[in-house]
Amino acid sequence: MMDTTGRGRDQVRGLERASHAAAVAGLRVLLWWLGHGLVLAVRCSAALRSQITRGLTVEISADDGPARHWDFDGQRRGVSTSAGRAAAPDLAVRFPGSGHALRDLVSPDAVDAVMRDRIGGTVRVEGNHLLLMWFRGLLRSVVPIGGAGPPRRALPGAYVAHDPAANGVEKIVVEPAEQRLDPRWTGGWNARAKLWIVRGTNGEPLREP
Repeated sequence: MMDTTGRGRDQVRGLERASHAAAVAGLRVLLWWLGHGLVLAVRCSAALRSQITRGLTVEISADDGPARHWDFDGQRRGVSTSAGRAAAPDLAVRFPGSGHALRDLVSPDAVDAVMRDRIGGTVRVEGNHLLLMWFRGLLRSVVPIGGAGPPRRALPGAYVAHDPAANGVEKIVVEPAEQRLDPRWTGGWNARAKLWIVRGTNGEPLREP
C-alpha cells in the first residue's frame, strides 16, 4: 500500500514537472515570436514607426525564467529585442510563473487581466502603466492578442427602431444614426483623441504617453 501511494505521488510530481516545463517552453516561444515579429513589423510599416517617438525599454518576464525586452529608438524610429531582463526598463511586467503569463497574455482582455492580477498582488507592473496599453497596441500588429471578437448572436431585447406605442412621460426626439463624429466638430475630435480606451479598442495607432 505504501509503495502504491509513493508511486502515485511520484507520477503526480512528474506530471506537474512536465506541465511546468511545457509552460516555460511555451512562454519562451511566444515571447520570441512577439519579439522578432514586432521588429519585422516595425521595419515594414510606416504607421508603426510613426508611433515610436522616444527611446524606452519594455520588459515581459516570469519568475521561473523566461524573459524578453524591447528597446525602442525614437530617433531612428526602430526597435530591437533581446532575451533576458532589461537593466532599467521603463515598463516591466513580471509574472509569478510561465503558466500565469501565458494565461494573461493570450486572454481576450490581456490588459485588463494583467491589471486585475496587479491589483491582486500576483503580477508586478513596474514603471509607466500607460505604456502597457501602447505596447499592447504594437503587439497586436503581430498577433491579435487581447482582442475580443464580435458577439456571436444579437443581444436580446435590443432597441432597433422607434416604437410610437411605447409608454413614456417625456417626449423622445429620434435622431438619425451617425457612424462617426461630424468632421466639422473640432472640439469633439480633440476630446476623442485623448480617450485611449476608445482609440485602442478601434485599433487606432497610439503614441507613447
